[in-house]
Amino acid sequence: MSLVSVVIPTLKRPQLLLRAIRSVLQQTHRELEVIVIVDRPDPDTADALRSVADPRVRLFENPKPVTAAGARNAGAEQAKGEWVAFLDDDDEWLPSKLEKQLLLAAGNPSTLVTCLSRVVTSTGSHIRPKSIYDGSVPIDEYLFDRRTLFGGSSFMQTSSYLLHHHLFDKVRFDAGSPHDDWGFLLRLSQQKDARIETVPEVLAVLHFEEHHSSLTSRTASWVASLRYLDEIQAFITRRAYSGYCLGIVGERAARERAYSAFPELLRRAFRHGSPRLCHVLPYFAYWMLPRGLLRRLRTSVRRSSNSKTIFRHDLVCHIGRECT
Repeated sequence: MSLVSVVIPTLKRPQLLLRAIRSVLQQTHRELEVIVIVDRPDPDTADALRSVADPRVRLFENPKPVTAAGARNAGAEQAKGEWVAFLDDDDEWLPSKLEKQLLLAAGNPSTLVTCLSRVVTSTGSHIRPKSIYDGSVPIDEYLFDRRTLFGGSSFMQTSSYLLHHHLFDKVRFDAGSPHDDWGFLLRLSQQKDARIETVPEVLAVLHFEEHHSSLTSRTASWVASLRYLDEIQAFITRRAYSGYCLGIVGERAARERAYSAFPELLRRAFRHGSPRLCHVLPYFAYWMLPRGLLRRLRTSVRRSSNSKTIFRHDLVCHIGRECT
C-alpha cells in the first residue's frame, strides 16, 4: 500500500487545523503521514497539536513567513510518501478521499488527481466544479474562459490535489505568485505534459464562511492579478486571456473601486483576447450593480444548479437500482 504524505500549511488557527487533521486521520487509506507546516513560530498551534496522539502527525515551523505556497513546498520537502496531497487548514476531507483518488491514479505517475468539492459559505453550500475537466480544451481555457453569465462551471483548488512525489518535484508552487494554485496547474499541464483527472464525487469540503485571518485564502489585488496576467499571456489562449482579464481582474478592480481600470481592462481584453458576450456582460454588471444584488443573484443560480445536480444524481442512482 502506497504511503501518502498530506501537507497542511497553517498559522494561528489551531481549532480549524485540528478539524482538518481529524479528517485526514479518518481516511480509509491508512498508510499516510500528516506534515503540518506552521508559517512562523506559533505557540498556540504547537500546544493544540500535543493533543493529537498519533505518531503519523509531524510538526515543522518556518523560522519566518514564506506564504502558503512556500509552506506547501517546505512540507513536500519533508514528505516521505510516494504520493503527496495538500489540505488547507480550514478545509476537510471525506473518509474515502485518498482511497478513491489513488484508485484513479493507479499506474499513472504523471497524473494530478482532483475531486468534486462542497463549498460552504455563510449563505449556504454548493458543489464545484459543475463541469469536470476532460482535457478537450487547454487547462487555461477551462479555468478562465467563462461560458455562462454567472461562471462557476470550472474549479480546482489545492485541497483536492493528489499527485506523485516525483511529479511534484518537477513543478513547485511559486511563493511569489498571487495565483500559485493556478500557476501550478498551468506549468504541470503545459510544461510537463501532466494529465489532470477528477474523481466525479464530492470528497472535499471547503469552508469559506470562517471569519478568521487565513494563511491560505489571501485575495490578490487587481493590480497583482493583472501583473500575473502579463506574465502568463504568452502561454494562454485568447479566450483564456479575455476571460481572466474581464472576469478575474475586472471583478477585483470593481470591488476595489479602481474606476480608471474600467476602460483599460476592456481595451486589453479586445486587443489581446477574444471576449465572449458572457465575458462582457458580467464585467459591466461588476461595475454597475450593487455587490449585494450580485451575491443574491449568484446564490439563487447556485441553489438552482445544486437542485438540478441532486436530481440528476438521484435519477442515476434510481436507474442503476432498476437495472440491477
